[in-house]
Amino acid sequence: MSDFSERDKELLAMFDMTEEQVSADVAKMEDENADHGITGPVHYGLHMLPKSDEPMKSMTVKLPESQYERVTAAAKRYHISRSEYVRRQLAGAF
Repeated sequence: MSDFSERDKELLAMFDMTEEQVSADVAKMEDENADHGITGPVHYGLHMLPKSDEPMKSMTVKLPESQYERVTAAAKRYHISRSEYVRRQLAGAF
């Protein structure tokens, strides 16, 4: 069974691409150790460095459980902490 919807297949046809090409591209892009010029290796546990010597301050935020779970899931997808994910969201990085 194909992971591609009928709409996906229509779009692939518009660009003269095959499901196999897309699957190969996905595998290449998701390889966290590949240096293919689009993304670099993922370094677990590292966060974005502040752009200045300005000290960091802690802030507590209460979220509804469903939103907390979405933030947690998104952070896991990017292999970063929840705090880093929220910082990037606030900075408009995603």
